Amino acid sequence: MSSHLRHYLYDAYKSQLNFSDFILPKKYLRTAPIQIDDQDDNDSIADFCNIFCSVGPKNRITLELCGRFPITKELTDLVEIYGGSAEPSAEKVVVKLTLDQIEVVRDISDKLRKTSFMGDLVNNASWLSISARTISSLYRFMRIIKEYKVSL
Repeated sequence: MSSHLRHYLYDAYKSQLNFSDFILPKKYLRTAPIQIDDQDDNDSIADFCNIFCSVGPKNRITLELCGRFPITKELTDLVEIYGGSAEPSAEKVVVKLTLDQIEVVRDISDKLRKTSFMGDLVNNASWLSISARTISSLYRFMRIIKEYKVSL
């Protein structure tokens, strides 16, 4: 069943996926994380918050946010409740969720919204605009997962 969810996510995000620039073995493509943010060629790689999703057995979703964004104690506490981790020095947050826990993504978005004006803490003057796009990407992801659940 998890491969069905993975295909569903690939279909939802295929306009963002571009594998034509390089060739990967099919085995890797079955396990490679799917980028679910709206990064484009005009974005600064150094400032952007990348969001990746992996689908494991039994539709377990691993959501990974990485980049130069403020990782607060509040956000760290939230992801740790769900067995995830936050590593400010590595600029990374990882949380593992089941389909029934997808509403946690809204809570993560709320924690990120509270950091919108904290870009100077991580030397990222672009965080105010990027945080809005990151939050929007997380809401879109949550909506896509809910649509998938309805289609079951």
